[in-house]
Amino acid sequence: MNKKSIFINIVLVATTLSVATSAYCGTYVYISNTDDADISAYELIAGSSPHLNSIGRFPAGKFVMPMAVTPDGKNLFASVRSKPFALYMYQIDQANGQLKWTGAVPLPDSMVSVSTDKTGKWLLATSFGGHNNSVNQIQTNGYVNPVPAEAFQSGGKNPHAIVFDQSNKFVYVPQLGTDEIKIHSFNASKAKPLSETSTSVALKKQQGPRHIVISADNNFAYVITEMTGEVIVFARDIKSGTLTQIQATSSLPSDSKLVPGRPRPPTGSPEATAFDDSNMIFCAEIKLTPNGKFLYTSERTKSTLSGFEVDPATGKVKYLFTIPTEEMPRGFNVDPSGQFLVASGQKSEKVSLYSINQSTGELALIERVPGGKGANWVTFVKTK
Repeated sequence: MNKKSIFINIVLVATTLSVATSAYCGTYVYISNTDDADISAYELIAGSSPHLNSIGRFPAGKFVMPMAVTPDGKNLFASVRSKPFALYMYQIDQANGQLKWTGAVPLPDSMVSVSTDKTGKWLLATSFGGHNNSVNQIQTNGYVNPVPAEAFQSGGKNPHAIVFDQSNKFVYVPQLGTDEIKIHSFNASKAKPLSETSTSVALKKQQGPRHIVISADNNFAYVITEMTGEVIVFARDIKSGTLTQIQATSSLPSDSKLVPGRPRPPTGSPEATAFDDSNMIFCAEIKLTPNGKFLYTSERTKSTLSGFEVDPATGKVKYLFTIPTEEMPRGFNVDPSGQFLVASGQKSEKVSLYSINQSTGELALIERVPGGKGANWVTFVKTK
């Protein structure tokens, strides 16, 4: 082989390696662990033998809980709900999913939910105990400006989520304590993008709206109620963002003996010591598959997941099943392909991986892998 041929072969190999590296695509799972004060990370291996492969544990603060990711999948943010309240910032290695801590900035309160907007320029957060919302700018390097662009009262009580619609023009904040959903307008191009004024849609008393998810077509919103365990379905007006309730159905099996829950007293109070919630409904999370065909919810008292079929035309749901899962499943999520569901438990040190039957929505347990203590928030990232 002459020198010219050798040179050409070297160039071809180098080019192939470069293309392979740039085309690398992985799916990663991040789970925040309140008691261990860290974040567990896994790579989701699909194919004929699906598996959650542990890729490390990354330090955070005590009571690290909600997480959010920028739309490009390059930055992860985690809210630490112990004093001093802070937002931990990480860069996501696109080749292997490893987290690189880049610093922490203060948060105005114990933020129970954080979200990034569709442009990746803004981070929104809301506080359950302080009843307030905050808005911080995300710089081009992924660093969050420590000085909030906005910080104001939510207008309700005990907000529990802060979620964008698909158009990035509206933000929904379920108020668990006042049984309503606040609807704010949003304009990413403004210096103060989130409108402090809001409209509101009321739910029944003591339902306790907790988390909300918006359909991919932007036509419907789905809310899980913590106290009554119901899935509330709303039709959305795309222009105004308003919600009109069209269905309310239980997420519990028909033979459930659980009774409606009620707000829990402050931790450490005499009332909390005597509070018996062993037979109360205690729902937590709600998620849709990316194609909108199936919806899932979790209930923490009996440690179960429930599945629903979604009618794409009407948005209404049909209860399918309830299965046992990790103990006290505060957090779970569906992977970006819609083929898998990962569930964690606040009182379990295992993480469950399920396959989702694409025809029936049925969940089949694939494996349980080691996790952390106090696991709660599950976040997926698919690198490009």
